[in-house]
Amino acid sequence: MKNSHYVPFARPLLKFWTFRLFPIWCLIALMIFLVQIAVCGIVHDNEILKAMLSFLDMFPFIKSVLGGDYLQAGNTSALITIGYKHPFVLFLYMFFAVSVPTGLLAGEVQKGNMELILSRRVTKLHVYICAGLITIAGMFALTMIMFLGTAAAVHIYDFGKPIPLDMFFRIAIDGGLFASTAGAIALLCASIFASRTTAIGAAVAFLVINYFISIVSEWWPRMSFLKSATLFAYVGGPQIVTGWPTGNMCVLAAILLLAGLSGAIIWNRRDLPL
Repeated sequence: MKNSHYVPFARPLLKFWTFRLFPIWCLIALMIFLVQIAVCGIVHDNEILKAMLSFLDMFPFIKSVLGGDYLQAGNTSALITIGYKHPFVLFLYMFFAVSVPTGLLAGEVQKGNMELILSRRVTKLHVYICAGLITIAGMFALTMIMFLGTAAAVHIYDFGKPIPLDMFFRIAIDGGLFASTAGAIALLCASIFASRTTAIGAAVAFLVINYFISIVSEWWPRMSFLKSATLFAYVGGPQIVTGWPTGNMCVLAAILLLAGLSGAIIWNRRDLPL
């Protein structure tokens, strides 16, 4: 006998939210793709490259953020990774990671749409899972677009030497896990706070403080012990050049699962102001 209390997964809601967010995802993906093409174009042009390196030498703080001493004229692969660490690219990732989950959860509650959503055959946990799937899948898809931008640029420009695309694929996957972790933290904030503005503020503050501490710890030896307490300490690293940074990826995956599960429990038990 079929259980009358069984509620099928909310595929219509997942489909509706996905199509609603698809245009903004495409715009962000296009900008990330073009940044990778532009960076490779700069690295390919020797004159522009020399000017860029001279500029970075005058601002060692910025050079440290983008790669430090690895950014040299002969190190083509390291120079191409600037496109993966560029502040504009990081902003686009964080914009999607924060705006999507807070908009789908706290935003829908604030606008009164959650009452209509939950009036259908859908559970609160299904709503949360839909928001989480869209956020995490969207972040990983963006990193794949970033990698495709590099792969396309390698075929457009002749760098005179083979470019290790497998390394950039590892960087993209590692970056996708990091970005998804940031999205899970934003999802947790959206499940805690009733106001979308408050949820966004909490998520952005957490990420900005992490980024600030990671940068300061590079310059201030007395603060170096704090770097391991930030998310940015577990993304990238020298080991990614030759293999997968499994240790760092496991830490990010653990934080992602902890934040995601905590958010699910809080959201499922929360009394929504319908």
